[in-house]
Amino acid sequence: MIKNLLTGAGLVSTLLTMPVHAGSNVQKDTFDVLGSVMDQTKKEINAKAILKGNKEDAEQFREKLVAGWWEFMQANSTAKPGEYCTATFMRAKREVRDHGVDGFKEGVAITLFGPGGDYRGALLAFTPLSEDHVFPRLNAGQKVLITLKQGNEMPTTLNAFYMTVGKTALPMIAFAVPSMDDLMTVMEDKWSFELIYQNKSIADIAWHSGTKAREELKKCLLGKPFDDKSRLKDAI
Repeated sequence: MIKNLLTGAGLVSTLLTMPVHAGSNVQKDTFDVLGSVMDQTKKEINAKAILKGNKEDAEQFREKLVAGWWEFMQANSTAKPGEYCTATFMRAKREVRDHGVDGFKEGVAITLFGPGGDYRGALLAFTPLSEDHVFPRLNAGQKVLITLKQGNEMPTTLNAFYMTVGKTALPMIAFAVPSMDDLMTVMEDKWSFELIYQNKSIADIAWHSGTKAREELKKCLLGKPFDDKSRLKDAI
């Protein structure tokens, strides 16, 4: 399980004692790339713009987002084979409104990324899907203590990086993992995550099709292209 990896004695020590300069290194080599991931999916996850558009398109998008889906890419246009492998799962909760037109709320993207550039580790990162969110508003690049709850496991408080991504400067909270192989070995097919900051839940998301997503990441790490026809990119 991802919890077991993140709460291993060595990694916890690394996360909680990481020097300040390490944050700037990750920002330079990794988070700019993750920002491009959000930019590339911005048209899909701009909830307000989509819901104001064509009714049929808005309804289809809402159902897709409520069901949740995966997106895969090499998050750098100049990436070498096996580099910048990225999988992002996006999901939101249905919002039933009085006027009868359902919407969605509390959208979150969870991203698994690595390695890329000088950064040879991996990241598990969380980002809200709209400007209407409850993530904290902190200085980009700083470390922040976040309680991570996974499935029915006991919550664990860890040191994470706080960054902003995309043109709208949406916040991102990311946990460092030693390697992408480590991260993939503990990917459950169905698994849930909750982030708690100062005793307040700021993100709550459950993915599906995790084992299939892991296989896509493995292909990327071996230098093979992602399956563009994968049904993981469709609403399930």
